Amino acid sequence: MNILKFTSSNTWTRLFLYFKPHKKLLFIAILGLGLFSLVDAGMIYFIKPLIDDGLASSNGDTLRVGAALVLVIFLVRGIASFISNYAMAYASTKITFTIRQEAFNKLQMLPMTFFDNNSTGSLISKLSYDAEQIANATSKAIVISIRESLIVIVLLGMMIYTSWQLSLIFLVISPVIALIITQVAKRFKKISTALQNTMGDITKTAEQSILSHQEILAFNNASYMIKQFLVVNNHNRQQAMKLASASALSNPIIQFIASIAIAIVLFLASLDQVLRNLTPGTFTMILFAMGSLLRPLKQLSSVNQQLQKGIAAASSLFDLLDQKDEVDEGEIVLSGNEHEIQFSNLTYFYQTPYDQQIKQKAAINQFETIISPATTVALVGESGSGKSSITNLLLRLYQAPKNTILIDGIGIEKYTLTSLREQFAYVSQRIVLIDDTLANNIAFGCTRSISRTEIESAAFAANVINFSCEMPNGLDTQIGENGNRLSGGQRQRVAIARAILRQAPVIILDEATSALDNKSEQLVHQAFSRLAHNKTMIIIAHRLSTIEHADSILVMNKGSLVEQGTHEELMHQQGYYHTLHSNGLSNK
Repeated sequence: MNILKFTSSNTWTRLFLYFKPHKKLLFIAILGLGLFSLVDAGMIYFIKPLIDDGLASSNGDTLRVGAALVLVIFLVRGIASFISNYAMAYASTKITFTIRQEAFNKLQMLPMTFFDNNSTGSLISKLSYDAEQIANATSKAIVISIRESLIVIVLLGMMIYTSWQLSLIFLVISPVIALIITQVAKRFKKISTALQNTMGDITKTAEQSILSHQEILAFNNASYMIKQFLVVNNHNRQQAMKLASASALSNPIIQFIASIAIAIVLFLASLDQVLRNLTPGTFTMILFAMGSLLRPLKQLSSVNQQLQKGIAAASSLFDLLDQKDEVDEGEIVLSGNEHEIQFSNLTYFYQTPYDQQIKQKAAINQFETIISPATTVALVGESGSGKSSITNLLLRLYQAPKNTILIDGIGIEKYTLTSLREQFAYVSQRIVLIDDTLANNIAFGCTRSISRTEIESAAFAANVINFSCEMPNGLDTQIGENGNRLSGGQRQRVAIARAILRQAPVIILDEATSALDNKSEQLVHQAFSRLAHNKTMIIIAHRLSTIEHADSILVMNKGSLVEQGTHEELMHQQGYYHTLHSNGLSNK
C-alpha cells in the first residue's frame, strides 16, 4: 500500500487508510465491541424483571434464572472484550509498525537540505514519541470511543423503549454535552501539537548533551546544559499540565450536567401522575441506566485527549512522509573505471530557511577546472573556502545547477544517483561508524558481496590490522556507538579501509588523515599510492606536506579557484598557496 504520496488534508481519513489491509480485524473488533456493549447494557435491562417479577412477586425461579444469567453475561462480556481488544491491538501495532517504517524509509530518501534544517532530536521524536501516540490512538482510544459510544446508544435506546417520557430529559441535554466535548477536543488538539514540539526539544537537548559530554566536562559547563534542559523540560511540563487541566475540568462539567437530568427524573417520579405508571423495576432500571451513562460520557471525554494526541502525531509524521525525495531524474547508468570530471562555471548558494531575509555570498563562485582520469588532485584553502562543498556537489549530496558538473561530458544530473555514487569512495572529515564489529564497519560501504579475505586486505592496507590484532576478538570486536571504543586515529583508519574495500574508480579524501599521527599517515598514504593506479583521487588536506606530489593542486579562497598547478609551480609563483605553505596549514 503506497500512502507516501497521499496529500489529503483530512488526517483521520488518511490514518484510517492504514486500516484497509486490516479491515477483517477491524470488523471483528467492532463486532466484539458491539456484543460487549449489548451485554453490558443488557445487565441493566434485566434489573426490571428481577425486581418486578422476582423480588416484588417473591418469585424464586426468576431470581435463580437471574443468577445463571449473570454468569453467562459476564462470560460473554469477557470473551467479547478479549476478541475486540486483541483484534484492535494487533491491527494497531501493524499500523504503527507500517507508519514508523515508512517514516524511517523516508528519512533515507530525503536530501541533505532537509537534515540541515531539522534537528536530529525532533526527527528521533517523530519515530519514537509520535509513533507511540498513534499506537495509543489507534488501539485504546478507538476501542474506548467505539465501545462507550455503543453503550450510550444501547442505553438510550433501552431507556426510550421503557419510558420515553423520562428518557426525553436526558436527550434534551445531549447536545449540550456534545458541544462541550467538541470544544474540549479543539483545545486538546492545540495543546497536543505544542506538547509534541516540546518532546522534540527535550530529545534534541538530551542528544546534544550526550554527544558533547566530553566537551561539557572539559569546559566544566554542566550547569549550562542543566539550565538548557530545565527550560525545555519545564515547557513540556507546562503543556502537559494544560492538557491535564482541560481533561480534569471537562469530566466534572459533563457529569454535573448529566446529574441534572437524573435529579429531574427523580423529581418527576415523585409526582402522582408519573408514579401511577411506574413500576419499581422500571424506575430502578431507568435510574441505573442514567447513572451508567455517566461512565461512558466520562470515558468519551477523557479519551478525547488520547485521540487528539494521536491526530497531532499523525499530522507530524504525515508531514514528514510528504517531504520531497532527493532529486533523482537521471536515466543514464554511469559505468567504467576511468572518468573525466569537469566543473564548468559552477556557482552555488546553500539553501537555508533564512534565504529570503539574508543575502548570502556564493559558497562556490564560478569554479572551473577539469580533472583528468587516473590523476591525483588536491583541494587546499582556508576553512570555509568551499573545498568540501565541491565534493558534496560532485556526489550530488546537494544539487548543483544543471550542466555545471560533468562526468565524461555529461551533466551529473543526467546519471542515476545510484550509479553515480557507485563510482566514488568517500572518506569524510566527519567519521560515522555503526555500533557493530570492525569487520562489518569496513564492509559497510559496499553493496556487493564481500569476502572475509577482502575485508582483511583492506584492513591491512589502511593499517587497521595493527591495532585490531591487540583487541580481544580482532576484526570481530564490537566498537560501540559511533566507534566510541576507538581513538580518533583508529576511527579514521576504519573509514579509510571502508573506502579501500569499495574499489571505486574515484576516491575522495576529505581531510581523511587529519587525526592520524605522522607514522600512521605515512603508512596510509603508501596504501593509497598503491591504490591510486588507474584511479582518480581528490584530496582535501589540512597538512600541505601530504599533497606535494599531487598531479594538480587547486587553491581556493572564499569559494573561488584562485590558483592551480603543481606544488613546484605554485611555490614558484609565490602567491596565495606559497603563503599557506609557509604557514604549514590549509586550514586555520
